[in-house]
Amino acid sequence: MKILKMKNFFIAIIVVSVSLVFSSCKEEKEQTEISSSSVVVQEEKSQKNKTENVTDFSKGGIENVEWIGPLVRSDYLRTAQKGFVKLPSVRDIDLKNEKNVSRSASDVLKFFRQRTPGLRHVYRKHLKKMPGFQGQITLKFTIISSGEISDISIVSSTTQNREFDAEIQKHVRRWMFHKIKSGKTTVTIPLSFTE
Repeated sequence: MKILKMKNFFIAIIVVSVSLVFSSCKEEKEQTEISSSSVVVQEEKSQKNKTENVTDFSKGGIENVEWIGPLVRSDYLRTAQKGFVKLPSVRDIDLKNEKNVSRSASDVLKFFRQRTPGLRHVYRKHLKKMPGFQGQITLKFTIISSGEISDISIVSSTTQNREFDAEIQKHVRRWMFHKIKSGKTTVTIPLSFTE
């Protein structure tokens, strides 16, 4: 009799446990359905706001735009910040070293990559003054052993914007490459500016 009571007690515990598991699974399923439907609604709202906000950007500013996340930010960047600098490949850089100078075209290109944001800033500043202009500037300069740039000149330019060309030249002249023991390197590098 005692064994029968214990057996019934264990069966009751198992039944209660199973019913609790099923009820929690049912609640989880309902919550998942609710959250997935709300995600769909949020995505629809986000897409709607995204298109509305892109329109607002074209009207001239972000002060009246509701910030709804990364979608708007990337659209804003695409819409508001035009102007890109394309650097050449290593083989397009003409490099003439004096004897025993260890500067390479890949070192020069790496240095330019690190400073591309500054070039882009100059280009975007001039794009505001003269929208739509683009082109290529080929610079020729000498890097002396201290890392300073000397004898910088513009070999060719298709931008048709002398003020911009001069500012790019002035900007690059201020750069400092790494020091070496002795010698100098003459670099000729084309830079493309596109809207």
